[in-house]
Amino acid sequence: MTYYINKTQARTIARADLTIYDEVNAIMRQVIVDAGNGLYETTIADGTVMTESTPDIVVTGTISNPVIVGTPTLILAGTTIVLGTSGTNLNAIIADINDAAITGLVASKNASDQLVLTYTPTALSWNFIIGPGTANVAVGITTSTVAATNPDSVTYFNVWQGLANDRPKTDQMNQVIFYFENLGYSITRLVNTQTSKTFKWVISY
Repeated sequence: MTYYINKTQARTIARADLTIYDEVNAIMRQVIVDAGNGLYETTIADGTVMTESTPDIVVTGTISNPVIVGTPTLILAGTTIVLGTSGTNLNAIIADINDAAITGLVASKNASDQLVLTYTPTALSWNFIIGPGTANVAVGITTSTVAATNPDSVTYFNVWQGLANDRPKTDQMNQVIFYFENLGYSITRLVNTQTSKTFKWVISY
């Protein structure tokens, strides 16, 4: 016996993924919050698969169990950090970096006891700048500008703008729009001018 599915069934199966579910629920959650605060419009410019505008940048040092001597420096995201305040081992290095309270930057270590720097940039620039600190060699990082890997939101933006062709992503965005319009909302996409390569949802009610 031949088994087949028709076009409608195929689309139903294709749409049965978490992307639409997560996108719709993230938007609706913010709508509920904003409506509760007396607002009549909600804007989602970050934090969902389709709108992500602040992707994480992760830099891992190449030295296991690094140890510093004296009070060398790291220059991260334009801020100079003097190490050696808390000690000379990796845990102390991590503490000194985190104590500097650089916006978007968190220091940690991995299972190999290497320094891990996780940087969440502002939407204006998806770069993490590592300056020529005197502790760079000791912790295993190099002076560089590290660019974030484009998140899926850039692809969604390009598809919306007609710069790329991806039918599943087109359908996913259309389903989000259909969901909210079916509930009586007005929903549109606008260019996120903070990135110029992602969009934001604007929902009116």
